Amino acid sequence: MVAHHKNLNYLADWLGLTVVGELEPKPGMEPTASHLAGLLDVLKATPARMVLRAAYEPPKASEWLTSRASIPAVELPYTVGGSAGAKDLFGLFDDTLNRLLQAAP
Repeated sequence: MVAHHKNLNYLADWLGLTVVGELEPKPGMEPTASHLAGLLDVLKATPARMVLRAAYEPPKASEWLTSRASIPAVELPYTVGGSAGAKDLFGLFDDTLNRLLQAAP
């Protein structure tokens, strides 16, 4: 997977996912065009199945990358109340897992 921010590394660890790159060159720093182009080159050598971002993160960079890498972008609720299905902690986990499973090839 490609993560928008390093905070998704906890999710990756929990689920045994491999992070091949992050959209942000440094936490909190918006991705530059050159960073995204470099990440696209990384994906050619080490393909990812999806790009993940939290609902509060801007979609522009993930949409750019997914359109060129032909992989899905997945918006995750990230916290209770982050989506209609994440009304409590169990709903957050269920919604997150369902979104990942729906995007998985």
